[in-house]
Amino acid sequence: MREILQQLPALLGVVVGVVATFALTSLGERARWRRDQRLRWDSVKLEAYASYSDAVKRVVHFATRLAVTRGLPHSSEAIPFDEGQAELSIAVAERSTRWESVLLLGHPDTVAAARAWHQVMWRLEFYARGVLTDRDGWAAALNEFEQTRKEFYRAARRDLGVQGEISTAPWPPDWYKTLSEDQRALVVFGAETLGLDEPGDAARLTKQRP
Repeated sequence: MREILQQLPALLGVVVGVVATFALTSLGERARWRRDQRLRWDSVKLEAYASYSDAVKRVVHFATRLAVTRGLPHSSEAIPFDEGQAELSIAVAERSTRWESVLLLGHPDTVAAARAWHQVMWRLEFYARGVLTDRDGWAAALNEFEQTRKEFYRAARRDLGVQGEISTAPWPPDWYKTLSEDQRALVVFGAETLGLDEPGDAARLTKQRP
């Protein structure tokens, strides 16, 4: 009995060590699982947000081209009505499909920002289809589209844990100021193909023309 009592502290130490090791291992596994799940869902969310952004911009790409065909000012190249209407309808359907992923996976703030963004997109679509026609409203819709787009990206970045704010570059860029009047006209006409990804960018370039 005495021998057992003498060995008891050692036995208790072994038991405590085993329990502590198990607990630490379990906590580590849980933490790793949560981290892996976070990375997995962040990747899925990133794809959903990026795909949705591309889909919205594609709608606006064809909306602005059709609007130019109807006589509204923009840097986009006009497109024949039949072709433009068909492409716009395809883009609208794709945007609707991508929206479901944002609704399913998105943070509430990002979903709200995405909804505000595509509601402005609808306004541009109405101009493209000839439902709305006033030029002042068209210009206002382009500016509002830029603002709601930025809010969507801010919300998405916060949800994905991306630090910092998106910087705003001076506009127009310095190289544009060095161009001749003819060169500026060509740049404005081809602005979208040169990578200006916001509908108001080319409009601001146009204002800089002498």
